[in-house]
Amino acid sequence: MTDQADPMYDSPTYLMYETVRLVRRTGARMFPGQPRMPQLLVLWCVARTGPLSQREVAERLRMDAGDLVGIVDALEEAGHVRRRRDPADRRRYALEATEDGRAFLKEGLDARVRLNELLFEPLSPEERQLFRAMLLRVLAHHDDRFTAPARDDAPPQPDAPAQGAASRERVVTPQVEAEALRLQAPQRAEAGCPMRDRASS
Repeated sequence: MTDQADPMYDSPTYLMYETVRLVRRTGARMFPGQPRMPQLLVLWCVARTGPLSQREVAERLRMDAGDLVGIVDALEEAGHVRRRRDPADRRRYALEATEDGRAFLKEGLDARVRLNELLFEPLSPEERQLFRAMLLRVLAHHDDRFTAPARDDAPPQPDAPAQGAASRERVVTPQVEAEALRLQAPQRAEAGCPMRDRASS
């Protein structure tokens, strides 16, 4: 019998699929009652730059509008967000985070930091940074929300994705934001939601 490469174990997409399953299982076991990632993302974006219409949230997070309705309904029922008439357009509602929602968001971000520490314990700090950088590089190739803005004083990087319009911003996920806060980087706390509406740029 000859040794042959296993097409599943050699597939990065399969390994990512199993990693996502591991994240879900571990997160549910460690932190029952904590928000799942879609809820966390919606609450995070609304808390950062609300009030926002549901359409704006869906566009910024690139989330299906139909899926978003159920998430917002659950967050509203739990008292984490409220719908109010948009003062700029009385025909639509705007979402904003409640104080309870902001506290719930902080708990969720803290839980995600601990989850990351547990899941990536086998990796050294340098390997974690490399892993994160590779994921961002793949994402940036397909989604300009993950593309780092060009810096005037930075030399061009031959392997970096091409920089486009000034409206492109690098995504700061809830996990990255929580880690930055944990490392006492308060200057990031005042930044706006990185996934801003391109129509306004």
